[in-house]
Amino acid sequence: MEQKNEKIEVVYKKAKLGKRFLAYFIDIGLFLLSSFIFLSISNTVFTKTPLYTSRMDELTQIKNDSALYVDGTDLITYVDNLKNPDQSAYSYAQRKEIISDHINQFYSNPTYFSDTTLINEQYKARKLNTNLFEPDGSEKSGAPAENLYNFYKSEFQDHSLAYLVNSQRYFYLTRFAFLSIVIQFVVISTIVFAVFFLVLPLTCFKRGRQTIGMKLENIGLITIDAENQSTGKYLLRVLFNYGVFYLLNFVSFLIPSFVSISMVFITKTNSSLTNYVFNDYCVDVTDKKIYFNALEREEAQLQMKKMSIENRDLHLK
Repeated sequence: MEQKNEKIEVVYKKAKLGKRFLAYFIDIGLFLLSSFIFLSISNTVFTKTPLYTSRMDELTQIKNDSALYVDGTDLITYVDNLKNPDQSAYSYAQRKEIISDHINQFYSNPTYFSDTTLINEQYKARKLNTNLFEPDGSEKSGAPAENLYNFYKSEFQDHSLAYLVNSQRYFYLTRFAFLSIVIQFVVISTIVFAVFFLVLPLTCFKRGRQTIGMKLENIGLITIDAENQSTGKYLLRVLFNYGVFYLLNFVSFLIPSFVSISMVFITKTNSSLTNYVFNDYCVDVTDKKIYFNALEREEAQLQMKKMSIENRDLHLK
């Protein structure tokens, strides 16, 4: 007698959108918090290394040598905080004299300019665009000190600082400081991303490939065959998420995230972009576990059927 194969079906409930979004925000929150903590620790350690301190000391020295900074403080802030012997603030006349003298020193420094004559001619032209200076570039007699102070202040902020920032060594050192933070952020956040979204779902929460947020909200991930996602395919899934939702989001103003969220609301199965690409689903596992493969599922269900027969009540008439 030929035995027919019995079809065994497993029915999962779709995970509610509220639970899915809550799990997502838990995961993102933990990811950002952990990244910030480890980045702070890393940066604190790095800024104490000889490599970093030597370059920052050199940057401070370049600022001070330019005459646009005094003891690491920019010139405007420095003069505005100066006090007379009676503890009164410096007058506009006092402040504009200091600022103009320092700007002249900077524009005459060949360390920063290959052609100081050209720079000073441009500076003179900007002076003559006002009614505060004589044709030779000297201050007009009787020109209001406050107006002269405001001119020198604007010159410092709009032109002098720009020249300094664009000087070769200054630019190199500030870029070094900026890139050190960027590189630390990329490396640390990548490691944290791998721990939360790859290592934990492959080890601690491998049944359903759950993240911490998914575990707390009883959400699991299944394939189209209602089975646990294989290690290889899940690895590809994480690499896809890293490339699209981590790297690409930074350069595309979060467009991939908006597309994915829109798909959750539009598609019949509430599939995100990643669900759609890898043909998997987020399901509620509050009352049902996810099986690693078809054999485990069939064995479990046959065992349940056997237990049901053995425990069935016997009624005699």
